[in-house]
Amino acid sequence: MAALNASSLNAERALEILLVLGEVGPEGLSLSEIARRIGGAKSAAHRSLAALLHKGFAEPTGRYGYYRLGPAIPMIAGRQERLEPQIQLIRPGMTEFARRTGFTVYLMVQAGVDAVCAEMVSRSTRRQFTMGVGARVPMGVAAGSLALMSMLAEDAAAGIIRANAERYERHPALRHVDAALIAQLVAQARTRGYAINMGYYLPGEGGIGLPVPRRGAYEVNVAVSFNAPLEMMTDDWIEATINELRDCLGPDLVGSR
Repeated sequence: MAALNASSLNAERALEILLVLGEVGPEGLSLSEIARRIGGAKSAAHRSLAALLHKGFAEPTGRYGYYRLGPAIPMIAGRQERLEPQIQLIRPGMTEFARRTGFTVYLMVQAGVDAVCAEMVSRSTRRQFTMGVGARVPMGVAAGSLALMSMLAEDAAAGIIRANAERYERHPALRHVDAALIAQLVAQARTRGYAINMGYYLPGEGGIGLPVPRRGAYEVNVAVSFNAPLEMMTDDWIEATINELRDCLGPDLVGSR
């Protein structure tokens, strides 16, 4: 049992290293910085990193003692075609909504206790992106992941909130965010049919997330979200804009209300 627990810890540590390396560019991170970010000893981080290096999931950079994601990551990602047909169905609606409103639109999917950006569409000439494809946040952070959680069974959502409770309080925010608040926002999203973030994370900006439930065994639940200036986000404006997003995506994807 002890060996099994140790193996589980090593695997979890290796996954944490991959997530940390995924947040930086080709310049990579030093072993000391990797250990600091995952909250462990350098010796333990080195053992897990050595296994990742051996399998090609990490590689040394040109700078001595620094490491980055390895070539095995894009090779595996390139073979993941499950989401692509669903993205192709949703992308035209995202593009039309971005054209009509000027907002950058994100497609979010669940990855364990995190939400990951699977697609992004922007028609803005100025850079206003809050995340790019592949970026991840704890489930419950921002409107897109709240919308994802609103589609889960209540016990499943509660389990994710418990697992992420400490992360909510560590995640950069402008206002206090904790597990109780996330549970409240998820409950509101279930009742309302879409999620709202009223300026918890970005100065002067909130967000809206629309759940798009899967339609069959080969699809997954996704959410389409966008950020907007808080000054615009009156109740009437939110309702009109979410209806416009539904119109852009079409009844085949989001049904009719």
